[in-house]
Amino acid sequence: MTSDLRNPLKRARNIGSAKSGAGSWMAMQFTSLVLVGLSVWFVVLVLTLMRSDYATVRHALAHPVNATLMATFVILVCWHTELGLRNIYEDYIHTRALAFWSAILTRLALLLMAVLSLLSIIRIAIAP
Repeated sequence: MTSDLRNPLKRARNIGSAKSGAGSWMAMQFTSLVLVGLSVWFVVLVLTLMRSDYATVRHALAHPVNATLMATFVILVCWHTELGLRNIYEDYIHTRALAFWSAILTRLALLLMAVLSLLSIIRIAIAP
């Protein structure tokens, strides 16, 4: 005999775990781990270019390795932010419509930020 410890009302409504949090958790862990290394690279790059002129900074960012790392950094920061805010919305906003629209607007804003950042990086990388 299997004992079900859920409240009978929850069992009747089929309310319980969605069993889909592991993928989101793994994505958050992955982005966190990769962003640690990319953040170290970013801080070192900023510190080395801090007193440089515009042309030097642009030349450094135009290097293929730096452009690729910067694009990866932007994508992962936006993805990590979306995962974290979606988790906050799901846990702490109890009005479904407000949580839904908050998540949609956040995703659109982060998508716009990522696209504009990537276009800027591409422009710097391929411009003479």
